Amino acid sequence: MTTTSLLPLAPAAPRSTSVPAAPAGRLLRCVADRTAAVVDVRDKEARPRVPRHVAGSRPLAPAAPVPLPDPTSLCCAVVRAAVEVLRGDRTVHQLARWVTPQIYDTLARRARLVVDTPGHADATAYPVTIRRARVMRLGADVAEATVVVDDGGRVRAAAARLEARRGAWRVVALEIG
Repeated sequence: MTTTSLLPLAPAAPRSTSVPAAPAGRLLRCVADRTAAVVDVRDKEARPRVPRHVAGSRPLAPAAPVPLPDPTSLCCAVVRAAVEVLRGDRTVHQLARWVTPQIYDTLARRARLVVDTPGHADATAYPVTIRRARVMRLGADVAEATVVVDDGGRVRAAAARLEARRGAWRVVALEIG
């Protein structure tokens, strides 16, 4: 069994000349390093400062609101999906983003009635197609539409009113015949 002593070791032999030893206890600093700039945070003249995101009087956000796209395609998609909800082919949850809560509740109630009726399983497999859609904009943020929908065995008429809410079109009134 060997015992080791905790006595300090003798100084090591000098290192080779190709790798200089760093002096102990001294911080090294590159020649190109500069000391950090001192910033005075006290506002001496109490004048309002320009926000950092404004550079050369160009804010990041656009100054004018972005115009809304044409509501025709959205109106056709919402009416088609609503008819599919009424047929029981689609869940009403898929329309939550595009309709108001009142329309959502009405569609959910009518869809439950359709699902609960006997003979619902005998529904036709014809797809719902849009025959014609007429959209008229009543202003920058309001549009009304009439849509003719082919529901397999019958043709339905639908009317919708769309309004701009938070930068997107939303159906606020929907009548399906």
